[in-house]
Amino acid sequence: MVVGQFSQDVDILVIGGGPAGYTAAFRAAELGKTVAIVDPSDTLGGACLHHACIPSKSSLLGADASSAVDTLCKGLEQKCKSLDVERLYGVAHFENKKTAQVTGEVVSVVKFKKAIIASGSKTRTNAAFPNAIQVENVYTDALEHKNVLIVGNTPSAVEAATFLQANKNTVTIWAEGELLPTFQKQLVKGIQRQFTVCIEAPSPEDFDFVILASHRLPETGSLQLENANVDVSYGFITTNDSCATSNPKIYAVGECAGCAHSAALAIAQGHVASESACGLDSHVDSFFVPQVVWTNPEIAQVGAFDDEIVTVRWGNSGLAVALGQQNGITMLGYEKGSQAITGVGIVGSGATEMIATGVLALEMGATLYDLSSTIHPHPTRSELLASCARQALSGH
Repeated sequence: MVVGQFSQDVDILVIGGGPAGYTAAFRAAELGKTVAIVDPSDTLGGACLHHACIPSKSSLLGADASSAVDTLCKGLEQKCKSLDVERLYGVAHFENKKTAQVTGEVVSVVKFKKAIIASGSKTRTNAAFPNAIQVENVYTDALEHKNVLIVGNTPSAVEAATFLQANKNTVTIWAEGELLPTFQKQLVKGIQRQFTVCIEAPSPEDFDFVILASHRLPETGSLQLENANVDVSYGFITTNDSCATSNPKIYAVGECAGCAHSAALAIAQGHVASESACGLDSHVDSFFVPQVVWTNPEIAQVGAFDDEIVTVRWGNSGLAVALGQQNGITMLGYEKGSQAITGVGIVGSGATEMIATGVLALEMGATLYDLSSTIHPHPTRSELLASCARQALSGH
């Protein structure tokens, strides 16, 4: 052991302080384990809290982003203290299957019984745009009356375009393929016409700023995973539905394990990984994961639309008309024979909240009858889910 280095033992070592990481750490502590969480930042929350999810949504909704971040950071640190989770400041790598080294102000060797990797993802790069800025910086940098190119087809790209256009910028998106390819096409069509989407590769010289908003790659290279017998595929850590890696004593969650653009799924994985590491029979049920985009109007969907589809426009909602939101749509996918609901899609204000009803309906195996006979409050936009189901039952 070198001078300035010390060693300690914990039940659970968590590497990474983002939503997946701190969720895992807190749950393991609740289950009575000694827990240490490693992160180089002074406060927990990772990119999601400090640069991405919270600042972007706060800015899109006109709220005070810095105040929200400060409040949430204080809450996370207080929870760490109340659960007796030890904070280790630095960067970790595995020395072997039972030991990790944390390098920060001091060098610490941590012996663990189980480890959970939540190391997140890397900063984007694109050789064609060497001077581009990251999409997360859009919400803090002062951009106004600028000609901006956004590179990417992700929810982050479209949300940034929404924000920049609202702040008097001229925006072009180079989607490098279909815009929002994982969403049902009719849902995307409702917002795509708001943007200029170019097909040919643009020249960076034609724009004041270029913003990278593509998918991020996993941050796993510095972990020295080979020392711990942890397998990767294309840089992503491979896991099973209990979030266990090829080393059954080490788990991985979030973006480093392939969970892209879904903090909700990463948080669920954090719960499962910690419970599995603590000996519980816990598994990730990721069949119905909602996808949401905070555009104007918002887009949200869950499930699939491979069979029958029925759509109701928001002009049928008294509240939507009163609010000037009649351009929204609510969509159901269902199986014709069984009448089982297979997908729910919503475009309109509040869609990101209303999709929760659709997620629950799919998780519970609801049918058109179940949804049509559920009494929703009136007048609301949510009651259009029941209207959709009734329309499907009547043969459209």
